[in-house]
Amino acid sequence: MTINGTTVSISPGMTVYEAARVAGITIPTLCHRDGLHPSGGCGVCTVEETATGRLLPSCASRANDAMCIEINSERARAHRKAALELLLSNHPADCEAPCQMACPSGLPVPELMRLAADAQWEAAETLAQQYPVNCGHAPCEKACRRKPLGGAVSICAIHRLLAGVKETPAPTEGKRPHPSKAQFRSRMTGLPEAELLSLAREKGTRAELTEGEAFTRQHAMYEGARCLQCGCQKADDCRLRDLCTEAGARQAAFAGERSAVVRDGNGQGFVFDASRCVLCGICVRTAATMGASVAPTFRGRGFDARIAPPLGRTWGDVAPEVLAACAASCPTGAMIGE
Repeated sequence: MTINGTTVSISPGMTVYEAARVAGITIPTLCHRDGLHPSGGCGVCTVEETATGRLLPSCASRANDAMCIEINSERARAHRKAALELLLSNHPADCEAPCQMACPSGLPVPELMRLAADAQWEAAETLAQQYPVNCGHAPCEKACRRKPLGGAVSICAIHRLLAGVKETPAPTEGKRPHPSKAQFRSRMTGLPEAELLSLAREKGTRAELTEGEAFTRQHAMYEGARCLQCGCQKADDCRLRDLCTEAGARQAAFAGERSAVVRDGNGQGFVFDASRCVLCGICVRTAATMGASVAPTFRGRGFDARIAPPLGRTWGDVAPEVLAACAASCPTGAMIGE
């Protein structure tokens, strides 16, 4: 067959994607994973068969010697871009939390807050000490989405405590460099108060320290639990974000309803954020290859479709090794493992 003008030898049963890979030609993918049954549902691996003018999902289309494939034709690139823009239209899109974006040292604030809330002090101290404490005017707390909902999280106090800095340093000039990957306007801004507060473990108004009271680990646990966990825990390892950056996909290309921001988990480190899920089905197929009897599955249809445990089950009923494998294979920040 021919791919991008190059003659490629193929074997019986080989897909177009496999043929291209053998020839060293890259086709972008999102819902495809080697070793899993191809889905072809996301549209990201679309190519054009120029002899017929058809647009084909390369991961699920069998190769034959009559094919003349163009991977980066204008039509194929336009189709892939539109597929990505449709996914963006129903995505929270806050890759980095506003507090992290405002921090001059780029501290991954939500991660530090989560570690503090879970009393994982060794990991929290290691993380805190990697970033300079140089924000005397607390720009992170000014940007905190929790600020109008009972007061901003005491981010700087936690950072100082865990980094071993006793005094508030003078502020530094400038902001940290902008991420090189695509940035999108967060859809968390303007969410109803109840929906936002549902994302925090501690939902009440901040309890202020009394005069002269020292900030302790107990206070850090409390403040960490007030964090809304904005941003994505896989912002630097998100296949969707990488593909959107490469394709120049626009967030505002399609308007419409968005999924609610709902998080669930097994209470032991696994978290599923349904709003970040792109329904690629990789987790479902991964669990199937493991022979799991209780595993993630598709529930509902159309706009109500979602990934969830089987009816009547919870994430806690799914074996930890299955959840770990699913989280590791997830191409977005929808599934986070222990």
